[in-house]
Formats: sequence, C-alpha cells, structure tokens
Amino acid sequence: MGIGRKIRHSRTERNAVTQDRKAVHPLNGKFALPFVRKTEDADGCGAPATDAKSETAADYRYYRLNGRERRRYYPIAGGVGAMLGLLFYHNLPIAALMILLALPCRRYYESYLGAKQRLALSIQFKDLLASLSASFSTGRQLPEALKEAEGNLSLIYAEDAPIVREVRYMTSRLFKYREREKEVLCDFADRSACEDIVDFVDVYFTCLTTGGDTVRAIRRASEQIIDKIDIRSEILTLTAQKKYEARILSGLPPLMLLFLQFSSPDYLAPLYGTPIGTCIMTVALAVQGVAFCWSARITDIRV
Repeated sequence: MGIGRKIRHSRTERNAVTQDRKAVHPLNGKFALPFVRKTEDADGCGAPATDAKSETAADYRYYRLNGRERRRYYPIAGGVGAMLGLLFYHNLPIAALMILLALPCRRYYESYLGAKQRLALSIQFKDLLASLSASFSTGRQLPEALKEAEGNLSLIYAEDAPIVREVRYMTSRLFKYREREKEVLCDFADRSACEDIVDFVDVYFTCLTTGGDTVRAIRRASEQIIDKIDIRSEILTLTAQKKYEARILSGLPPLMLLFLQFSSPDYLAPLYGTPIGTCIMTVALAVQGVAFCWSARITDIRV
C-alpha cells in the first residue's frame, strides 16, 4: 500500500510539472497565459482578469478611451473637424460631415495614448530593475525583492504611476493569493507589451530552469536593459524639438489660410463655391494630413 501511494504521488507530481510547463513557457518572445482573459470595465476599457479572482490589471496592449476621456475627445475632435470644413470649404453641410472624422480618428488617438503609456512603463521599469538587482545581490528571493521594490518605487513615483500599480498588484498575488512566480511575472510581461520586460522575464526563468548563476545573469541583463532604456530616453530628448517643429509646420498652412481670409478675402474667392476650387481645397487638405502623418512617423525612432 505504501509503495502504491508513492507511485501515485510521483505520477501526480509529474503531471503537475507537465501542466505547469505547458501553462507558462516562452513563445516567440511572448508567453502563453491560459488563465488570463480580456474583460471590459464599465467604461469599455479592456483589462485581463484571472479566473480565480475578480481582480483586474491594466492591459497595455490595448487602450480604450474611458467615459471621461470620450466626453473630452469627441467635442474637441468634432470641433476641429468643423473648423477645418469651414476654413477649407466655407460650406456648413461639409463642415457638419467633417465632424464625423472624429470617429475614425479615435483609433489613432487611442494608439497614440497606448504608446505613450507603454513608454512611461518602460522608463519606470528601469528603476524596478535597479531595485530588483540590488535585492537579488543580497540573497533575497523574488517575492521579497518585489515587496522591497514597492516601497522604493513609492518614494520615487506617485501612487497611481503604472509601475507602482503593477508592483503592488504582483506582490498582492504573490503574498495574498499565493500564486506562482511564473504566472505573476509572465502575466506582467504579456500585458506590458514591452520588449524590455519580456527579455527580463525570459532571462529570469531561463536561469531558474538551467540552474545558472541567477544573481550574475540578472545583474548583467539588468545593466543591458537599463542601458537600452537610457539610450531610448536620450533619443526621445534629442528628437523632442524636431517633433514640436514638425507640429508647428503642420499647423502653419491652416493659419496662413485663415490669415488670408481675413486680410484679402477676394484673393481666395475663386477657391470657394466652384467645383475646381473645391477639388483644389480637398487636395490641399489631403496633402496636409499626409504631411502630418509622415512627419510623425519620421520622428518616431525606435530602439
């Protein structure tokens, strides 16, 4: 009877290990997370939630405007569209139709806000890496290192900072709900959509799996990731002026058109009320939009 229990117990352990390896494993830079599903809050924002708990966490792969942001976005975007319609066409029906441009432009605005949020998380992740590396060097394990990092980051950032919320969420899952480290870290790497975070998690679990020098490997990986983040920050600083210059240049043609309408309206009269003038204004407006998107893409340098 004792031997039978031992055999059944060993089989149970092997099955548990096999399921654990299937549940959490690197997959082309991403991690399979069967326990995470995408939900929506009251405002329509996507967020993952675990099957066992009702807690939710921010999903940085998707960004959806909440109710307050939508109430602020639609009047501004619709007003800009109406002003462009009146400025380029002097036609109220066309201006009313251009208000509808706020609907397709919402996707690009959400993409811009999502990229901005991921960039802030990546820059703040540098301080988390420094704290984790120091904790690992003193012999602490991951849960204790995250708990200590939570206190350190609270001294640097506000309570609603993305990295502070994420560290607090991970420590809650580790200490309160006793979840496995793989689930917690892989969930964070998958939701962050940040290459630096995915690389760190990959290095950490590779060291644990192969039995390498975890402290040394994590310290070297942290140094390389921190250098990469610093280079990205320097590039953003150097290109910030060019981005503002591109935005100013994109806004000059409508301002010049508005100035000519007030200073010499007869000069622009042939462009309004005629089919040829409408076609010319449409082409000018389209070129203006292409130039704005092109300048934004040129100044978007990724490392």
